Amino acid sequence: MSALPLTTLHPDDASISAPNLSLAGVSDFAELVAAFNEATQRLQLTHAALQSEVSSLKADLAESNERLRRSRSLAALGEMAAGIAHEIRNPLGAIVLHAEMLCEDLQGKSGSLASAEKITRAAERLNRIVGDVLSFARDTRLSPVAIDAGDLFNMTIADCEEVLLSSDTTLERTGESVVFAADAALLAQAMSNLVRNATEAMRNCSTRVVRIAACREKRRWSDGVRRETVVLSVEDTGPGIPLALRDSIFNPFFTTREEGTGLGLAIVHRIADAHGGQVCVTDAPGGGARIELLLLPNTQARAVAEGVSLDAAVQRRISQ
Repeated sequence: MSALPLTTLHPDDASISAPNLSLAGVSDFAELVAAFNEATQRLQLTHAALQSEVSSLKADLAESNERLRRSRSLAALGEMAAGIAHEIRNPLGAIVLHAEMLCEDLQGKSGSLASAEKITRAAERLNRIVGDVLSFARDTRLSPVAIDAGDLFNMTIADCEEVLLSSDTTLERTGESVVFAADAALLAQAMSNLVRNATEAMRNCSTRVVRIAACREKRRWSDGVRRETVVLSVEDTGPGIPLALRDSIFNPFFTTREEGTGLGLAIVHRIADAHGGQVCVTDAPGGGARIELLLLPNTQARAVAEGVSLDAAVQRRISQ
């Protein structure tokens, strides 16, 4: 049985429905009508609010399911890629070795030497690709330690120094006092990949600035819960990332560049997932792209799940 529609009453109806009522009765009836109308409006507002909340929860659930699906797909693909990469690396090593020997034997024979050097360069490029695949596929079991953002930034800059200098890119950093628990080596690799990706995105820009930052703030996660969060961000002054591509850039082997394996951002996603974190892509305030790593300040729960525990010294430093 369908519910009866809510109807708004008018005080003037009192003269029609109850013509013989006294003035006091009419006044009481008008107050009753006003109370009924007010309750009706409140119910309508509550209904609209509930509908909005249900829609929001459905969207959060869909996003969480998509993240779970992506994480499982990346893990499965990583296992397969590891097996293939190991099988390729052995014969590839032999190709590189014999190509180098051939180059030595062909010294003085410019035509043949040039061909042998091309073989060497191609084999080295394949070896780099295999290295990226193994990096993507490797076990991301955590070894969490207390680390501050300043140390993480130093590791990132040391790894990207050559790329920043060769591309004439300025790097700015803020929020270095933020302390949290994470696998320092893995997180430095993720930040380095983001900085390299940002630098590459600005290759045709006249102004090249990469900004790395850290802060702690309340953030709403994909499950709809607001949590105390460590936010590590990398933003650039490039053209930004089109909305149509934001669901694809973390897929393995997806790239818009002529060169590259398309594994850099996929590795970032795996590292964030190993920490129980998330990756968000937005527009930078001044234009360009902004990619954020959202991490819980203390990875104790995730570390326990991975069979690792944080010692007391680490816990004390995080809580300071």
